Amino acid sequence: MKLGTAVLTELLKLRRARVVWILAAAYALAPLMVGLMMSVLLHPALGHRLGLLTLKAQLTVPAANWATYLGLVATLSAGGLVVLAVAQAFVFGREYAEGTAKDMLALPVPRVTFLTAKLAVSALWFVATAAAVYAEALVVGAVLGLPGYAPGLLAATSVRVAATVAEVVLAGSVAALLAVAGRGYLAPIGVSILLLLIGDLFAHSGWGPWLPWSMVLLTAGAAPGAAVPGPASLAVLAVFFLATAAATWWAMSRTDVS
Repeated sequence: MKLGTAVLTELLKLRRARVVWILAAAYALAPLMVGLMMSVLLHPALGHRLGLLTLKAQLTVPAANWATYLGLVATLSAGGLVVLAVAQAFVFGREYAEGTAKDMLALPVPRVTFLTAKLAVSALWFVATAAAVYAEALVVGAVLGLPGYAPGLLAATSVRVAATVAEVVLAGSVAALLAVAGRGYLAPIGVSILLLLIGDLFAHSGWGPWLPWSMVLLTAGAAPGAAVPGPASLAVLAVFFLATAAATWWAMSRTDVS
């Protein structure tokens, strides 16, 4: 089996999977919530009716304009760590949860082929979802009529979001390892949420640029004033991805196919 065939097979498995649309719908709520807070600040009458939500918006959102809105949208892209974890939990973990892992791995196909195909498809799934949600966020901002739009601001935010998404793909690969090692869905999702919280903690320290999950948050702008990951940090992230992929291959190689 060639890699292209393996990738196509994985894509076909997702064709009727409801989780694809459920995950996209859940992620799509984030820009709507940010848009609602912006709307509350733009329209005081609406804010008066919403009560506590108005207070929350006033405390967390400095101003209702494109610069603030796009900054919040970029920060939300770091949440892709959880989105990718769900995608990889499904792509990798379902084989064990449904008892098809032994049948798949018993085929006369190098296991690295299955690993590469599943990593590629889960990454493609996540990137497509992130792109759709980012496009949705831009539509929401346009509909709200936020002031202060500038093409340069949009371009800079797009670059930041793209960089964050790329880092999520590299840092989030640990979910694949956890799905294979844990033989199911729960471990990769639960641990990825924990790692995101740990990343947020260290993002505000000097260790942030060297911890994969903190790097994602720093690039997304979730820790204003903190150091932004540089080339050395990205090299660490690339090595982490390769090491995690190798560990996942090793875990798949130890699966009993008898």
